[in-house]
Amino acid sequence: MRASYLMSGVATGLRRNASMTIALVLSTGIALFFLGGALLINKEIAKTQTAYKDKINVSIYLCTQTSNQTPGSNCKHAVTDSERQALQTRLQNDPQITGVDYINQDEATSIAKQRLGEKVVDEAGPGAIPSSFTIKLKDLKKDYAPVAARYATATGVEQVQNQDISLKTMLRLFDTGRVGSYVMAIIVGICALLQMANTIQVAAQQRRNETGIMRLVGASRWMTQLPFVIEAMVAAVVGAALAMVGNWIAKLVFLDGLLGDQVKSRILQPIVGNDILLAGGVGLIAGVVLAAFTAWATLRLYVRL
Repeated sequence: MRASYLMSGVATGLRRNASMTIALVLSTGIALFFLGGALLINKEIAKTQTAYKDKINVSIYLCTQTSNQTPGSNCKHAVTDSERQALQTRLQNDPQITGVDYINQDEATSIAKQRLGEKVVDEAGPGAIPSSFTIKLKDLKKDYAPVAARYATATGVEQVQNQDISLKTMLRLFDTGRVGSYVMAIIVGICALLQMANTIQVAAQQRRNETGIMRLVGASRWMTQLPFVIEAMVAAVVGAALAMVGNWIAKLVFLDGLLGDQVKSRILQPIVGNDILLAGGVGLIAGVVLAAFTAWATLRLYVRL
């Protein structure tokens, strides 16, 4: 069979069932969009874990004028200079601590504005962002619990927080989104495969006379099935392209838009074009393979050509 004749038949088949083909392309695109989204979220989690691997510290937040309003707070008044200096000396002499950095309120407020945005910090009010000590432990996993217990009730200390806890909370949210994307990809993917099978059956019934003539002139069963398989693969390719565009738009809206400040301050790691192309490539391969197999299995099991 000549390639030009084969592709002409494929084009005719796609036009003949245009509405079903469009629906198939859209459902395939939506499924691959969720699959690509899950892969990109997984990439974001991996990048964030790598970026923070050697930067996890412990923060000791000091009392402010409003700290005593916090339930369970150890603070009775704002930390004094003498209390802060005494605590700093104690931290520097602690054998489980390898580094101590002091961040005053002005510096803490500036950092908070970069990470959270000026509007959020301004709404919290003046002096709401406490000064703190950022300490580096010899062994974060082993030393955190005893160090936190030792300094949680120290004079002038409001709270001891492991940055790893905040990181894990953030990653847990991403992980929830990833699982949700995988679930949606599976559900919509099953719908797309069922729709593909139905489309193939309808198209095969419509072209039964054409395929019958081809068999009479010596065409093999595989050659009569090939145009339908290619039609399904073409629909998957177009759907994958739409999914890739959708993932790019989602990245611009959510990661670069809504979470733009966090990306700029490197709290979150950026997703680049190569990441989207890689996720789209995986979706393209998966979509084409599943489309080809579904079309072949449908023709073998339900259609006699």
